This record gives sequence, C-alpha cells and structure tokens, in this order.
Amino acid sequence: MKHNISITMDQKLFRELENIRGREKRSTFIEHLIILGLKSYKNKKEESRTKHRNASLTVVSPLNFNKAKHQAAT
Repeated sequence: MKHNISITMDQKLFRELENIRGREKRSTFIEHLIILGLKSYKNKKEESRTKHRNASLTVVSPLNFNKAKHQAAT
C-alpha cells in the first residue's frame, strides 16, 4: 500500500526535477530519488559509526608520556 503525501518545493528544484525525469511519472521519479537518498544517508551514517569504532586509543602513563610523544612525532 502506498501513502499519498504532499510537499512544497522551490521552483528551480521543481523545474530541475521536471527536466530530468522525462516521461517517467513524477511520483515514481521522486520516490526513486528518495530511495537513493536514504541509501546514501544510511551508508554515510554507517561509515561514520565504523570510523568512530575503529579509532585507536592509546593510554599512556605519566611516566612514559614524553617517550610516547617523541615516538609519535617520528
């Protein structure tokens, strides 16, 4: 079952959509673009989570701080 929604958009955006979609039904074309946008959004969100999970954490005791600092610089 599909839901009927109404949106408002800038006139330039509307013209761009109209020029790109060609003979495809407007609702079908906009639905397709929303699906693509959601997939892209989810992928970027997952990449961001993965980046944060894979960030390395180094714990340095106060006694080894200068040594670790020197090794990181080289």
